[in-house]
Amino acid sequence: MTTLFNLSSLKMLTLPLAIAAVTIFSGCATTASPEARLTYDKTQQNLKSQSVSVISDGCLIRVEMGKNDVLYEQSNLTSLAMMATVEEALSERSLKVSRTTAPFVCGALSKEALAKMDILANANAKDELNTAYPLLSSTNNLSQATNQKYLTLLEAFAQDKRKEIDKAKGNSVNLGLDKTTLETLKEIEGTDKVFVSMVTGSKPSFGYSMAMGVTTAVATGGTGFATPQQGQFHHLYLVDLTTNTVDWAKSTAFNGQVFKMPVNERLAYKGMLTPLYAE
Repeated sequence: MTTLFNLSSLKMLTLPLAIAAVTIFSGCATTASPEARLTYDKTQQNLKSQSVSVISDGCLIRVEMGKNDVLYEQSNLTSLAMMATVEEALSERSLKVSRTTAPFVCGALSKEALAKMDILANANAKDELNTAYPLLSSTNNLSQATNQKYLTLLEAFAQDKRKEIDKAKGNSVNLGLDKTTLETLKEIEGTDKVFVSMVTGSKPSFGYSMAMGVTTAVATGGTGFATPQQGQFHHLYLVDLTTNTVDWAKSTAFNGQVFKMPVNERLAYKGMLTPLYAE
């Protein structure tokens, strides 16, 4: 396991790769058909019969000219804040949350993507090349073998899998985890019903926004001035470690000062658990 900041010479990551790394699928319907409602009601009953757990990840990236920074402190604190928020939302639905875990920062990103990014440890630090994989959270005291199981789970939510889940529109989707990972995670979590929470976001730096704005204005004869917009999104997945499936999912944009410090301790938003639970 590499340490968090074993740093070397600067590498570059182009904007398209940075955007691909945090590709978002949002706008899930909040109204359910009668057939879907029956499925959700059945899922609710199953969840009430046992405990559930929450596994959280955060990945916030500042887009720069020619390179991009993982905002480590914001990502870490946002993951912890959303983990507590999801736990609270589940508890309000009378579910018993037996365990919460936030093992990484940007746990769903590939090793190749992280190797080409810089790390900004905190607002006062200088950005430096990241050489660590995975990026451990501030609360991670797990063994290397245990970390690998959590990493395997988060890596399963790659871009193609998120697309598949989005297209399924509420139907169960096979997650494709190996048997050893499933059994180990069930033992650690103490349940086979796990909510995986991910906060992702990208924010253009002032310099990048100015450069892109000027470029756009020149290209359009000075008639427009456009800059990339800040975006932040929450993805919540209900994973069944017995059936190896994602049984419910929601991805949506939300408000919350995740790019500023201090990060909100509570990041609740209306309809976090809809349509699994009707508002």
